[in-house]
Amino acid sequence: MPTANTRELDRLWDVVIIGAGMGGGFTARALAEAGYDVLLVDRGYKERGGPAENSSAEKSSQNDDLAECKWPGPSACEVDGTLTRHFGIFGAGVGGSTNLYAAALERFARHDVESLPEAPHPTGGWPIEYNRLLPYYEKAERMLHVAGTRDPLNPDPVDHLPQPPPLGPADTQFVQSFTKSGAHPYRLHVGIRYLPGCDECLGKLCPRNCRADARSVVREGSSQPTILERAEAVRLEASQDKVSKVILRQDGVETAVCAKVFVLAAGAVHTPKLLLESRGEHWPDGVANRTGMVGRNLMFHAGFQFIMWPRKKHPSSGPRKSICLRDFYLVDGQRLGVVQSSGFEAGYGYLLVYLYSAFDRGPFRWLRVLRPFLRVPAALAIKLRGPGTIFSTIVEDLPYADNRIVIDRNEEDGVVMKYTVRQELRDRILRFHRLLRNTLDKRTLFFPPDVTLNLSHACGTCVMGNDPATSVINPDCRVHGITNLFITDASFMPTSAGINPSLTVAANALRVSESIKRTLAGES
Repeated sequence: MPTANTRELDRLWDVVIIGAGMGGGFTARALAEAGYDVLLVDRGYKERGGPAENSSAEKSSQNDDLAECKWPGPSACEVDGTLTRHFGIFGAGVGGSTNLYAAALERFARHDVESLPEAPHPTGGWPIEYNRLLPYYEKAERMLHVAGTRDPLNPDPVDHLPQPPPLGPADTQFVQSFTKSGAHPYRLHVGIRYLPGCDECLGKLCPRNCRADARSVVREGSSQPTILERAEAVRLEASQDKVSKVILRQDGVETAVCAKVFVLAAGAVHTPKLLLESRGEHWPDGVANRTGMVGRNLMFHAGFQFIMWPRKKHPSSGPRKSICLRDFYLVDGQRLGVVQSSGFEAGYGYLLVYLYSAFDRGPFRWLRVLRPFLRVPAALAIKLRGPGTIFSTIVEDLPYADNRIVIDRNEEDGVVMKYTVRQELRDRILRFHRLLRNTLDKRTLFFPPDVTLNLSHACGTCVMGNDPATSVINPDCRVHGITNLFITDASFMPTSAGINPSLTVAANALRVSESIKRTLAGES
């Protein structure tokens, strides 16, 4: 991938893309392969590992984080009035958060996008039909080397995926147990090539290019964008209907870069941050924020975990990110979510944390002297049963205008995610928890049904819609009223669905790239 420096930026680019994660990476590849001059800008490094050993780049803890593709500072999130700060929610560098993701690449269901007679949509549906995404889903799956088997509950055929390696003995027993209980398990769709000796590299950097991500998608393109690394987008400069330039900061120096089209793909937190910071004569409250919708409708995913043990102790073997079932995705018209293998085992420490949590909530929590003795049953359980397998649930979040991104320059990241948990979300999680407890066999241990937010699945802060009064971008993901500004990250999503968002972000980026091509060709 060619690298730019600030001396090469003084020209009119066809397209400047801010953010090199799933949305930005797929948009960059599509437009570069179409012959356009594309500059892909990211705050992290082009290569994993950061600067070469002989580089003169100053070593610092921030550089170390960026070299590991981690966001260099904490992100602030206020949930129900309690403020906390977290590291590692977002990724950095070419590939963005996909450098560290678990590569679960599932499609949304048709009822996630459209309102169907048998499954009314909670917001009335997206402003596009599900069929608009289908060809791009398949294209993205092929680009990400997605493997898996067909979901037996999905009426839309997905028959082009390669078969993943056979399950290990423990997961084979889990599939049998799920099936016996009346569920319909299938092989989770994952972007993993399963090269010999594959370790799946869940939640960490993949050293062998076995796990597919946005970075590998860009690298495998027949033509590639120019990369500007270690550069932060500070603000956009715009007239009433057009963006003229973006101000970038690299090594403390600001540079103005001009383009025919600008694409924001910095994620559902940092894309609205950039828009809100881009105040000017024509946009006193920030670019695209004339109706005050930028940053609103923040959504995550929620869920809980449980541990399963096979009937017999088995050594760990076979793929770990392996099983999915959607039997509880929609129950009596209520949107619950999916069950997936997390890819991780529950050993002594994990089980002890569970017992501590259960004790701290129980009627004897005042007898603190008993708490240390929980180590005994935890150790006995692992000795008798061996490590368990952790399963996770993903529960759909719904949009509320007061859940939002707010500028706060006192925070290192410059923003706060403000979020209030609704009772309807608590109720859906509790129902999901009860249904699973009543369905699965007795070799299962459930964590309490608390609302645990997945902050890495932020979405919905610049939502797509037909009405500028209630949305930020139109169905082509072009900002209302601005002819040359598009958004292709997860902030476009009107609702979160109850499944991993990565594949839908990739498919939508490919769809929106067609609209960008028409704009560059002067057709719209």
